[in-house]
Order: sequence, then structure tokens, then C-alpha cells
Amino acid sequence: MAVDPNSPEGQNLRKSFPLVTIPAQQFNLLCAEISVSEIPKGDFLFTRHDSTESFIYLIGGSVSLEAGTLKVETINADSDSAKFSLAHQFPRKISARAISNVRYISLNLDAFEQKEVKYEEKESIYMIDNEGSEKEADNKGDWMSALLKSPIFQRLPAMNLQQVLMSLQEVKLEKGDVLFHQGDAGDYYYLVREGRCTLSRKASERAKEIILTELGENETFGEDSLLSGAPRSMTITAATDMVLSRIDKERFISLIKKPALKYITYPELLHEQAKDITPLILDIRPVNEYNEAHIEGSRNIPFFSLRMHIKDLKKETKKVIIICADGTLSEAAAFSLIKNKIDAVILKGGMQSAPKNISYTGEATFAIDDNDQKSHTFFERDEDSTADTDISNTTNQQASTADSLKQETELDLQQENQLLKAENSRLNNELDDAKKKYRMLLKQTEKLKDVLDKLKSSK
Repeated sequence: MAVDPNSPEGQNLRKSFPLVTIPAQQFNLLCAEISVSEIPKGDFLFTRHDSTESFIYLIGGSVSLEAGTLKVETINADSDSAKFSLAHQFPRKISARAISNVRYISLNLDAFEQKEVKYEEKESIYMIDNEGSEKEADNKGDWMSALLKSPIFQRLPAMNLQQVLMSLQEVKLEKGDVLFHQGDAGDYYYLVREGRCTLSRKASERAKEIILTELGENETFGEDSLLSGAPRSMTITAATDMVLSRIDKERFISLIKKPALKYITYPELLHEQAKDITPLILDIRPVNEYNEAHIEGSRNIPFFSLRMHIKDLKKETKKVIIICADGTLSEAAAFSLIKNKIDAVILKGGMQSAPKNISYTGEATFAIDDNDQKSHTFFERDEDSTADTDISNTTNQQASTADSLKQETELDLQQENQLLKAENSRLNNELDDAKKKYRMLLKQTEKLKDVLDKLKSSK
């Protein structure tokens, strides 16, 4: 007999993972294909080494998970543990014995196949419970609901999402603890469940450390170095006592990165430029590299200061195409934009994917797949002038050591200047927020004063 989605069994099942993540219509179709099974106290739902590949969800009663004579865990149908399938590894590493009359539902692995929902600029592609989920997401500690509503996790197939949730590890920090330092190797992706932390950075060893921003509950971080392969670009310090969840680099790459990020090729970029509404082309390379060569009309925001411009970029209605040198760093940038609800794609191969035999000093014409000819202007060194420069460099044996040090110092100063501008922008935003709160409090005070005056006059 099919399960009624509105019955107690259906509601229990709806709260399970990854079923909580799938659209309502899809869930209803699944319920029409499954049924509730029952076993008496003392019987086994499955035994150790059982290789039957099915997800079993407990919706009534209690079970004991056991390995031989060792009792690993007792799970009740109304517990948080029951939101996940029992002992999901195949073959089973433990047995599940009913310690009361048990009601359960068994789902084949293919029940979740082809359940991926294409990402669009919509809210709630996945359903987070049925009623009251919006309120629950705002409650303190309801980090899981907030996570499921994140644009990044909205892009994940249901199977990936289940594996992510079951792989999360808890980390606790005390106020002042440093989670990792700028320059450390990247190993985990983090979610803030409770508390706040600061993100700080030095432009160079000689520079002053600057606090760039602060993250709070339900916010995520740590993907930059996992995606780019570079060391940590910031230092993370606990501003309060904290509880974090984390997932290791290998699972992050396979379960989150691959389905979340989208790419565009260079010819496809030309197609995008030919449209009436052109995308925002965002070049995240350092200022000196951007000044040396860039696509006309692109905007330069160096990667290390990108986070400070999120608020402004969210005001853009266009698709954002991210460009870096080879496409690697663009993955970290796109990930950051997507989780802030900005539709971002990556130019595959970065600037290296642009044709090398084109003169970039003037108008250049490219053939597009639909046989339409469009003009696209680029800024780059002309091949003849490059050849002259190479000859000159060979003759002079490149720049002197003093010039190199000067350039390095100038680059450090440029980066520090960018960081100071970002810090100034952050402080201005905080000042604006404080002014808004002050105006609200002032209005409330005036209203309370009026009420108090009326009460006095009525006596």
C-alpha cells in the first residue's frame, strides 16, 4: 500500500535526508511507489555483512545497532538520528535489531537517481519540511535548514547532499582561538553553527594585519584554498566561543564542487558578448596583470578583495563570468559569488584560453558559430611590440635586481591599498547600519514618549 504524503508516516519520511531536499511533487511521486513494513520485537531489519543495497528509514519504534555482542547505538523513530537511513554503508558493517515493534520504509538506491534539479535563480528548489520551515530556518541553531537553503547546496544532487550531511564533523573553538593562519594548507570546508569569527589578512610580511570581515551563524568559509590549491589567504580567529561543522577536502571536491560549479568556453563567451544583455565579465587577477592585458569592458576586482565587493555585486542583475589566469582561482571566486545568490560561471582555462595569434591593440573580428561576425576589442601587447620588447629584454638581460625589488614593493603597496579600501568600505557599511538602527530607536523612543505623555495626561 502506498504512503500518503500527509499521513504521520509520510510526514516522518519527509523530514528524512535526502528526502527533505527534494521538491514536493517529486516526493509525492516517490510516496506512491513505496509502502510501510513492520517487524516484531527481537527481529532483525538487516544483519552485519548484508549486501542488499537499500536505504532503510525508521518511522516507528526503536532499534539497536549492534556489532556482534557490542551495542553500538539505540535509535528511536523520533530522534535526529532517525532522519538518516540506518547504517547506510554497503555491505552493512553492523546489524539492526528491533527492540520494540518497528515500522520502517525501505528505498532502493535508484529511488534517488535522476533527482537532480537544475539550478535556476529561484528560492526553495528543495523543500525544507512542509509548513513553518521559513521560521525554523531563522531559529538559532537551525543550521541544517539554513544549509539546505543555501544556493550552493541547492545545486547538489540528493545523493551528494545526504553524503555531505553524514560526513560533517563537529569542531569547537573558544574565544580567541585561531582556526587556521594565512599561509596554512587548506584541508577543510567549514560551516558556522554557533558563534562568530573574524577574517584577517596581511598584504605582505611587513604589512599590518587587517580585519576584513566577520562571519556568523549559518555562514560558510574555507573553500578558497580547497578550490585553488593555494595556501589559506586569510587567518580565521574565533570572536566568540564557536561550534563549527566541517567536511574534508576530498569530499568537498567530489560531492560539492563538481555539481555546484558551471563553466563557459571562450567561444561561448563571445556568444554571450553578442547578446543584447551582455554579462558582467569580472577579472580577478592582480591589478598589474589586468593592466597588462584584459578583455575590454571587463571589471577588475583582485581575488583577495572580492569578498568586500559582494554587497555591490549582488545589486547587478547580469550573469557574472569570472576570469583569472588559467581558470583555477576562478573556481573559488565563483563559489563565493554563488553562495551569495549571484549567478556566476567560470571561463574555462581563463585568459590562457584566449587565442594567442590575435592582435589585441585594435578591433578584432571573430567568427561565431552562427556565422555572424562580431567585433570584440581586447587590450594586450601587440605581437610586433612584444617581439621588440623581447629583443630589448634580451639585450639588457631583463630588469635589474633593484627594479625587481621596486616592482615587488609597489605590488605589496597596491595590495595593501586595496585591503585598506576594502576595510574602509566595510566600516562605512557598518556606520550606515548603525545610523539606520539609531533612527529606528529614535522613532521608537518618540512613540514611547508620546504614549507616556498620554498616560500622564489621562490621570
